[in-house]
Order: sequence, then structure tokens, then C-alpha cells
Amino acid sequence: MTIGATVRRKTVAAARQWRKLHFKTLRKQLLTPHAGEIRLPLVSREIDQAPQPTITIKVETNNEDLLRQCQLEYFGFFHPISTNNSINSTNSEICIHVGPPKSLGCPYTLTSEADNFTEAVRRSEEKSVWEETDIAEVPHSTRWLTQPLIDGFISRRVTSHVGLNTETMSHTLMMARKLNLGLSPYELSPYYFANDLLSSWGIFSSTESLNSEISEDDVSRLVNLAHASAVLPLYRSVWLNGSALCDDNGNAVLILGSRKSGKTTLALHCLANSSSSLRLIGLENFHLAPSTAVVNRSTSGDGSIFLLMGIPSSAKVGIGAIIGTLRPNPILAQVSQDFNYSTSIIHKILQNSENVIWNMASRYQVNISEAFGSQRWSPTWFGRLKGIVVLNWDIQELSLPQSSINPKCFQHQTILDKQKTLTAIAEKSSTALFKGHYLIRSTYDESSAFEALDSILFTGKGSETPPVYELTGSVSFDMAVQLICRHLLKDST
Repeated sequence: MTIGATVRRKTVAAARQWRKLHFKTLRKQLLTPHAGEIRLPLVSREIDQAPQPTITIKVETNNEDLLRQCQLEYFGFFHPISTNNSINSTNSEICIHVGPPKSLGCPYTLTSEADNFTEAVRRSEEKSVWEETDIAEVPHSTRWLTQPLIDGFISRRVTSHVGLNTETMSHTLMMARKLNLGLSPYELSPYYFANDLLSSWGIFSSTESLNSEISEDDVSRLVNLAHASAVLPLYRSVWLNGSALCDDNGNAVLILGSRKSGKTTLALHCLANSSSSLRLIGLENFHLAPSTAVVNRSTSGDGSIFLLMGIPSSAKVGIGAIIGTLRPNPILAQVSQDFNYSTSIIHKILQNSENVIWNMASRYQVNISEAFGSQRWSPTWFGRLKGIVVLNWDIQELSLPQSSINPKCFQHQTILDKQKTLTAIAEKSSTALFKGHYLIRSTYDESSAFEALDSILFTGKGSETPPVYELTGSVSFDMAVQLICRHLLKDST
């Protein structure tokens, strides 16, 4: 009881101290001498001859390795800091700092809350096992914990390690002692922080070791948050999970579907199958906005003209895409840095059914420029949407013999049928269609985004709204690639 009371008093005092802190004061304590900027200029054939708007994200860090990492990840779009602050730019900034703010330290409140949350998950799980109730009643094992500032916040993601009451836990603990390893009851992210306007973001770690906390995923998440918080309110866009492709003729195609439906893999197959005129707007997610969001446009703006925005990034694909079990794409295995299996191991993997391979959890990183050449990105694009391809394949059929493959393609004609198709994706999972994040929910809530998407896509007459193609039945990347590259984007092969 004494220890608990002491912890509570310390937590309350720390929370009060941080609530009095200005965002700028925190930012000044994080010295970042290395800088560059990500510039995402608008590409379009529909814009009058006028200065084209650019989305610019300023990147500052205290670690040269992190700066080089950004240069490689955003190759072709990462530049030295420009002194020309154009009025046509949409600006945001991020800070990546290895180590804590020295004079301030780290918020004690987030550490104590992580302990409390982990203990609550453990007790709920223990009760569930004891009473033999559904484990789904245990609180979700991941949560973002937030410490408010005067004009901003600091937040940290905590993931509680569930499964501590399984029969194998005693064996796990014994092995950990033999290997002299400590088992943490939870995993903590670096400290994320932002101002109230969400125009300035950053992360810092609790130690000065680069390998201890800040990962490539953390940097990527930070860039995506900065980009999203800039474009969502300004262009009245919706943030979608999926891929977006475009060509030199001013046409684009969207690939949507439920989780693990092959959206990213299909986009990579299209890149491998086409000429350099086919480019990516967004690979795993993108923003869709109405044509009215762009000024100086030469078109009157019918129902098929849209603004699409994404972030150039590396792909993360499953082992089936790397090996090419359903459609060969050998360049993926050649350029993937973390795929180093021997031939014998690959043969053993191939002994599994396609369904088992499809659902394997391992993901491998592929740099798009290295795999398919430079100039394969147009992350800010304005033009005509030629079609929306919805992947609604029956993944379970992958366990059947190849002779039973029966893929089907339906083109939905009426607005009602198009709406029903997208609604079906959204109803499968709250995160299947719309992307969002807890840290930007003050300006954008993905749970209420469907009305906005419906308004953007289907406000015109039926003939003016973009066509929707639904792929059902057996998985067939061959049919999907042919639909996109030879039918919708005809001149891209």
C-alpha cells in the first residue's frame, strides 16, 4: 500500500509538471542539427499553367544514420532544406531524436500508466483462464497512453504481452533464465509528441542508443502522421487502406479489399508487368479528395476527376509474393534485404498449401526504386479515376487443387451496387477500408469516414462516377493484372 501511494503521488506530481510545459519548450530541448525535407509535388495533366502546389515535410534529427535512412526510403523526393517557402506548399515538420530531452527527462506518468495497464491485462487474462470464460473479454493488449502539454501532447504505445498463463510459460521462463534473458511484461514504443495544431511532430527515445527503441516503422509512422494531419483537413480527404496506381495519360486505378486480400502484392505485380509509365501513388494506403480541393484546374470537374495523395515507401510483402507461388515476380526476392532463405528451406515452405503460405505472418521489405527503377512514384496526383478494383477473393479456395480455380470479375453499374460493394468491405472489419490513427483523431475519425467517401465518389450521375470492378471466387493475380494494365490503363504495358 505504501509503495502504491508513493507511485500515485509521484505520478500526479509528474502529470502536473508536464501539463505546464509548452510544446516549443520541449522541442528546444531536442537539438537536431541534421535536416532535409520530403517534397511531394502535384503531378497532373488537368492543371492550368500555374505554380503547382507541393506537400513538404521538413525532417530534422540528431543522428546522421537516421537522415541517411530517410534519404534511401524517400529516394527522389528527399532534398536539402529549401529557403523558398512557397505559398503553394502544404507544410509539416517532424523531429527524430535519439535520446530524451536532457533537462526534462521522460514523462514518469507514461511509465507508471504502462505498468498499471499491463497489470490490468494480466489480471483480466488470469481471471478469464480461471473462470474459463472467453479470452476476448480481456482488454485489448495495445493502447496509446498520453500525457497532455499546455499546447500539445506526448504519447507512447504500450503492448502488453498476453499469454502469460499458458501451459508453456513455465518452460519459457526456465529457458530465459538459462539464456540470461529478461522477459519484459510489455513492449513500449518511443515517445511521440505533437502540437495542438498537429503541424509539428516528433519522437524521442528514453536512451541514447539508436537500436534500442526507434525503428524504421516508427519513422515511417511519424512521416505518415505528419502527412495525414496536413492533407486531411486541408483537402477534405479520406484516408484509405489500399493501393493507387496512375499512368502518363492522366488515369488512375484504386485497389481496395479486406485485410490480407493481396492489395499490395497486386500493385507490385502491375509494376513488374508494365512499362515505366505506370507509377504508384500509394502502396499500402492513400488519401482520396474531391476535384474541388484543387485550384487552377482546367477541367470543370466531373464525377471521375479526383486528387490522390500518398507517401513513397518500401513495400512489405509476404513470403508467397517473394517466392511467387501464385504469380512469378522474381525481382522481389532479388532486392529484398531480409529474405535470405536457402533453397532447401524454400522447398520445405512450398510443401505447404497456398492457403497456409498466404497466411504466414513473416513480412519482407522491398525498396520500390531498387526493384522497379527510379521514377515509379507520383505520390501527389490529380486526374481521372478509371476504375476501383475490389478484391473479394475466397482465400479459403487456396487450399483446393489448382484445377478447381474459378476466378470471376463483376462490373457494378449502378451507384447503389457500387456503394454496397464498398460497404461490404467496411463491414468486414473497422480497419479494412479506412485508415486512421489515435493521435490524429482530433481532426479525423476513420469510424465516420464512410459518408465522406460516399460523397466524394458518388455525388455525380451514375455514368460519371468511377466504375467498380469486384473480383470474386478463386485468387487470380493474372486476371487482376490484365484488368488493370490492359483494360483500365491500356497504354501502360
